[in-house]
Amino acid sequence: MKIKNIRKMEYFTATDGTKITETFGIPSESIKEASVAFAILSPGMQTDEHHHNFLEWYIITSGSGVITINGESKNVAEGDNILISKGDWHTIRTTGNKDLEFYCFCVPAFTLTGTKMKNGTVAKESVEREWK
Repeated sequence: MKIKNIRKMEYFTATDGTKITETFGIPSESIKEASVAFAILSPGMQTDEHHHNFLEWYIITSGSGVITINGESKNVAEGDNILISKGDWHTIRTTGNKDLEFYCFCVPAFTLTGTKMKNGTVAKESVEREWK
């Protein structure tokens, strides 16, 4: 049995400023079938627009924001589940003065090589991690 507390895990900062920790996936547990990450987006921040070659969905646990998928924007808040289909261009930004916190589920597991950035840059982490 493995139990991990997201408040005690090591986070990295993505190039767009999002704080992320992978709870289960390829780097942390060698799980390729699916992955789970937890993300924290500070007030006024927005993720870089991107798409994946895998299915992704978010579950908002705290805060509020606006999700844009393929140019369509919707308000989101705590408790919302957002399905992002393979190939959908998407970005999320915070609204208000509270962190937007959400889980990111990917099937199969998240990979940087399966992620394409809209601005043409290569998806990468800005801080390297050591998995224990």
